[in-house]
Amino acid sequence: MTQFVVLSEWFKFGAAPVAVAMAILFGNAAMAHGNNGHSHDHGKSGSRHSDAAHVHGQGELEIVQDGNGLFISLYSPLENVLGFEREPKTDAEKVKARRVVSLLKANGLFAFSPEAQCKRTGYKLYSDILNPHAHGPNSDHQHHESEGGHADFRASYEFECEQPAKLKVIDVRVFRQFPGFEKIEVQALFPNGQVGASLTPKQSTLVVQ
Repeated sequence: MTQFVVLSEWFKFGAAPVAVAMAILFGNAAMAHGNNGHSHDHGKSGSRHSDAAHVHGQGELEIVQDGNGLFISLYSPLENVLGFEREPKTDAEKVKARRVVSLLKANGLFAFSPEAQCKRTGYKLYSDILNPHAHGPNSDHQHHESEGGHADFRASYEFECEQPAKLKVIDVRVFRQFPGFEKIEVQALFPNGQVGASLTPKQSTLVVQ
Protein backbone atom coordinates (compact mmCIF):
# COMPACT_ATOMS: atom_id res chain seq x y z
CA MET A 1 0.00 0.00 0.00
CA THR A 2 1.29 3.39 -0.92
CA GLN A 3 1.12 5.00 2.51
CA PHE A 4 3.29 2.18 3.81
CA VAL A 5 5.80 2.99 1.07
CA VAL A 6 5.74 6.70 1.95
CA LEU A 7 6.72 5.99 5.54
CA SER A 8 9.36 3.55 4.32
CA GLU A 9 10.90 6.33 2.24
CA TRP A 10 11.37 8.35 5.43
CA PHE A 11 12.99 5.32 7.06
CA LYS A 12 15.56 5.12 4.24
CA PHE A 13 17.07 8.38 5.40
CA GLY A 14 17.39 7.03 8.94
CA ALA A 15 16.05 10.13 10.66
CA ALA A 16 12.31 10.38 10.15
CA PRO A 17 10.97 13.12 12.43
CA VAL A 18 8.54 11.42 14.79
CA ALA A 19 5.90 14.12 14.35
CA VAL A 20 6.00 13.66 10.58
CA ALA A 21 5.89 9.89 10.86
CA MET A 22 2.87 10.03 13.17
CA ALA A 23 1.13 12.51 10.88
CA ILE A 24 1.63 10.06 8.02
CA LEU A 25 0.22 7.23 10.12
CA PHE A 26 -2.73 8.90 11.76
CA GLY A 27 -3.38 12.33 10.28
CA ASN A 28 -3.59 15.51 12.33
CA ALA A 29 -7.12 14.87 13.53
CA ALA A 30 -6.29 11.44 14.94
CA MET A 31 -3.26 12.78 16.76
CA ALA A 32 -5.19 15.64 18.27
CA HIS A 33 -7.91 13.50 19.83
CA GLY A 34 -8.25 10.11 21.52
CA ASN A 35 -10.84 8.63 19.17
CA ASN A 36 -13.33 5.84 19.66
CA GLY A 37 -13.75 4.87 16.02
CA HIS A 38 -16.88 6.92 15.38
CA SER A 39 -15.63 10.49 15.17
CA HIS A 40 -15.26 12.36 11.90
CA ASP A 41 -11.90 12.71 10.21
CA HIS A 42 -11.78 15.82 8.03
CA GLY A 43 -8.29 15.21 6.67
CA LYS A 44 -7.00 13.16 3.78
CA SER A 45 -4.46 11.17 5.68
CA GLY A 46 -5.35 7.97 3.85
CA SER A 47 -5.50 9.30 0.30
CA ARG A 48 -2.13 7.72 -0.51
CA HIS A 49 -3.91 4.35 -0.44
CA SER A 50 -5.95 5.06 -3.54
CA ASP A 51 -3.47 3.16 -5.73
CA ALA A 52 -2.39 0.70 -3.05
CA ALA A 53 -1.53 -2.88 -3.86
CA HIS A 54 -4.39 -5.14 -2.86
CA VAL A 55 -3.23 -8.65 -1.97
CA HIS A 56 -5.53 -10.97 -0.08
CA GLY A 57 -3.88 -12.66 2.88
CA GLN A 58 -1.41 -9.83 3.37
CA GLY A 59 -1.47 -6.75 5.56
CA GLU A 60 0.79 -3.92 6.62
CA LEU A 61 1.62 -2.62 10.07
CA GLU A 62 3.26 0.70 10.86
CA ILE A 63 4.52 1.46 14.36
CA VAL A 64 5.95 4.63 15.85
CA GLN A 65 7.16 4.99 19.44
CA ASP A 66 7.51 8.55 20.71
CA GLY A 67 8.31 8.99 24.39
CA ASN A 68 5.50 7.31 26.31
CA GLY A 69 3.35 7.15 23.21
CA LEU A 70 3.08 4.12 20.95
CA PHE A 71 1.15 4.43 17.70
CA ILE A 72 0.15 1.47 15.54
CA SER A 73 -1.71 1.45 12.23
CA LEU A 74 -2.95 -1.69 10.48
CA TYR A 75 -3.75 -1.67 6.74
CA SER A 76 -5.43 -4.60 5.03
CA PRO A 77 -7.81 -5.75 2.32
CA LEU A 78 -11.25 -6.18 3.84
CA GLU A 79 -11.24 -9.78 2.63
CA ASN A 80 -8.72 -10.69 5.33
CA VAL A 81 -11.13 -9.94 8.17
CA LEU A 82 -14.60 -10.09 6.63
CA GLY A 83 -14.33 -12.71 3.89
CA PHE A 84 -15.87 -10.36 1.31
CA GLU A 85 -15.40 -6.76 0.18
CA ARG A 86 -18.86 -5.25 -0.27
CA GLU A 87 -21.72 -4.09 1.89
CA PRO A 88 -23.12 -6.93 4.04
CA LYS A 89 -26.41 -8.11 2.58
CA THR A 90 -27.72 -11.06 4.55
CA ASP A 91 -28.39 -11.08 8.29
CA ALA A 92 -25.47 -13.48 8.75
CA GLU A 93 -23.13 -11.13 6.88
CA LYS A 94 -24.29 -8.17 8.97
CA VAL A 95 -23.66 -10.13 12.15
CA LYS A 96 -20.19 -11.05 10.92
CA ALA A 97 -19.40 -7.43 10.07
CA ARG A 98 -20.41 -6.33 13.58
CA ARG A 99 -18.23 -9.06 15.06
CA VAL A 100 -15.26 -7.94 12.95
CA VAL A 101 -15.69 -4.36 14.16
CA SER A 102 -15.83 -5.60 17.76
CA LEU A 103 -12.65 -7.64 17.31
CA LEU A 104 -10.80 -4.72 15.70
CA LYS A 105 -11.91 -2.46 18.53
CA ALA A 106 -11.12 -4.97 21.28
CA ASN A 107 -7.89 -4.56 23.19
CA GLY A 108 -6.47 -7.92 22.18
CA LEU A 109 -4.73 -7.53 18.84
CA PHE A 110 -1.37 -6.53 20.33
CA ALA A 111 0.49 -7.67 23.44
CA PHE A 112 3.51 -5.84 24.83
CA SER A 113 6.32 -6.56 27.26
CA PRO A 114 4.51 -6.52 30.64
CA GLU A 115 7.27 -4.40 32.15
CA ALA A 116 6.49 -1.57 29.72
CA GLN A 117 2.98 -1.20 31.20
CA CYS A 118 1.32 -0.12 27.95
CA LYS A 119 -2.36 0.79 27.94
CA ARG A 120 -4.50 1.76 24.99
CA THR A 121 -5.69 5.37 24.88
CA GLY A 122 -7.19 5.72 21.41
CA TYR A 123 -8.65 3.82 18.48
CA LYS A 124 -10.03 4.68 15.05
CA LEU A 125 -11.36 2.57 12.20
CA TYR A 126 -11.40 3.83 8.61
CA SER A 127 -13.71 1.82 6.35
CA ASP A 128 -16.74 2.83 4.33
CA ILE A 129 -18.11 -0.67 4.80
CA LEU A 130 -17.27 -1.40 8.43
CA ASN A 131 -17.48 2.15 9.76
CA PRO A 132 -18.92 4.65 7.25
CA HIS A 133 -19.22 7.32 9.98
CA ALA A 134 -15.42 7.61 10.15
CA HIS A 135 -15.47 10.01 7.19
CA GLY A 136 -16.22 13.69 7.41
CA PRO A 137 -17.73 15.80 4.62
CA ASN A 138 -14.30 16.73 3.27
CA SER A 139 -12.91 13.22 3.35
CA ASP A 140 -11.86 11.52 0.13
CA HIS A 141 -13.56 8.23 1.10
CA GLN A 142 -10.60 6.28 -0.17
CA HIS A 143 -11.93 2.97 1.12
CA HIS A 144 -15.04 2.74 -1.06
CA GLU A 145 -15.52 -0.53 -2.89
CA SER A 146 -13.74 -0.19 -6.22
CA GLU A 147 -15.08 -1.13 -9.62
CA GLY A 148 -13.16 -4.38 -9.33
CA GLY A 149 -14.91 -5.22 -6.07
CA HIS A 150 -11.91 -4.50 -3.84
CA ALA A 151 -12.01 -2.62 -0.55
CA ASP A 152 -9.40 -1.93 2.14
CA PHE A 153 -9.55 -0.71 5.71
CA ARG A 154 -7.23 1.00 8.17
CA ALA A 155 -7.34 0.64 11.95
CA SER A 156 -5.24 2.98 14.10
CA TYR A 157 -4.39 2.44 17.75
CA GLU A 158 -2.72 4.67 20.33
CA PHE A 159 -1.08 3.40 23.51
CA GLU A 160 0.68 5.00 26.47
CA CYS A 161 3.53 3.08 28.12
CA GLU A 162 4.55 3.99 31.67
CA GLN A 163 7.97 2.37 31.14
CA PRO A 164 8.63 2.79 27.39
CA ALA A 165 12.32 1.86 27.71
CA LYS A 166 11.23 -1.60 28.86
CA LEU A 167 9.29 -2.31 25.68
CA LYS A 168 11.23 -5.19 24.16
CA VAL A 169 8.67 -7.16 22.15
CA ILE A 170 5.30 -6.66 20.51
CA ASP A 171 3.24 -9.77 19.89
CA VAL A 172 0.92 -9.22 16.93
CA ARG A 173 -2.15 -11.31 17.67
CA VAL A 174 -4.02 -10.21 14.58
CA PHE A 175 -3.38 -13.68 13.14
CA ARG A 176 -5.21 -15.32 16.04
CA GLN A 177 -8.33 -13.23 15.63
CA PHE A 178 -8.34 -13.15 11.82
CA PRO A 179 -7.10 -16.36 10.15
CA GLY A 180 -7.38 -14.65 6.77
CA PHE A 181 -3.98 -13.05 7.37
CA GLU A 182 -1.04 -15.06 6.06
CA LYS A 183 1.62 -12.36 6.31
CA ILE A 184 1.96 -8.87 7.76
CA GLU A 185 4.78 -6.58 6.66
CA VAL A 186 5.99 -4.30 9.46
CA GLN A 187 7.81 -0.99 9.38
CA ALA A 188 8.54 0.43 12.82
CA LEU A 189 10.30 3.49 14.16
CA PHE A 190 11.65 3.24 17.70
CA PRO A 191 13.93 5.62 19.64
CA ASN A 192 16.90 3.31 19.04
CA GLY A 193 16.25 2.83 15.34
CA GLN A 194 14.01 1.42 12.69
CA VAL A 195 12.78 -2.14 12.39
CA GLY A 196 11.36 -3.99 9.41
CA ALA A 197 9.93 -7.49 9.58
CA SER A 198 7.63 -9.97 7.88
CA LEU A 199 5.35 -11.59 10.43
CA THR A 200 3.38 -14.81 9.97
CA PRO A 201 1.04 -16.88 12.14
CA LYS A 202 4.04 -18.97 13.24
CA GLN A 203 6.30 -15.95 13.82
CA SER A 204 4.12 -13.14 15.10
CA THR A 205 6.46 -11.40 17.54
CA LEU A 206 8.28 -8.18 16.66
CA VAL A 207 11.53 -7.58 18.56
CA VAL A 208 12.06 -3.93 19.51
CA GLN A 209 15.60 -2.60 19.07
